Amino acid sequence: MNAPTRTPLPDRRTMLIALLGAGLLLALAFIGAGLTSDTALFSLQPPGGGAPDMLPAQRLDLHRTFFTIWAALVLVVPALSLFGFRHRSERAARYWLAFWTAALLVFLVHFYWAVVVLFGNDWQRILHTPRVSAPRLDTVFAVWWCVDVLLAWTLRSEAVWVRAQRWGVHLLAFVLFFMGAAREGELLWSRALGWSLAVCVALSLLWLAVHRFRRR
Repeated sequence: MNAPTRTPLPDRRTMLIALLGAGLLLALAFIGAGLTSDTALFSLQPPGGGAPDMLPAQRLDLHRTFFTIWAALVLVVPALSLFGFRHRSERAARYWLAFWTAALLVFLVHFYWAVVVLFGNDWQRILHTPRVSAPRLDTVFAVWWCVDVLLAWTLRSEAVWVRAQRWGVHLLAFVLFFMGAAREGELLWSRALGWSLAVCVALSLLWLAVHRFRRR
């Protein structure tokens, strides 16, 4: 049986870079939502048409919800790209955890804005609107992500069960962010972000495969 792998924690500089990036992206998200709140950037109708499920007065919060998930996506790109390198380089491991944590904080802002502000914490509405494609899975993912970050910061060794659930939550993160942006995004910018995530993760996996092949 393999010995548990030690997970290094981010140093102050690394964490500061990630948190400053998160703060800047959140600021841009809220500023961008405010500047575009008078434009019909996103439809008030759910996907597939039908009656509008958002009021015109909710457009600002609708834009904040979309812009904050874009901010979380930008932060999750380096986290997912560095994930496979965390056992090969302490620096990569520190940046992975720093950006994985910062992305979670921004995602929680998005989750709060979507659930509490936009939908008024009305879970019957959330569960039955076509605007939210997988509300139960999204909620499980949010809780799972919090648990994984907590484990990464409190358990210095990555036991087999920790590693297994960590791969699971990272795979789910990739699928949900990619599908939400590249496949379900209303705007070209959203689809571009989703495909950029896929390209970055694919390149990181290719780099890992090349390095493993060279070591043989």
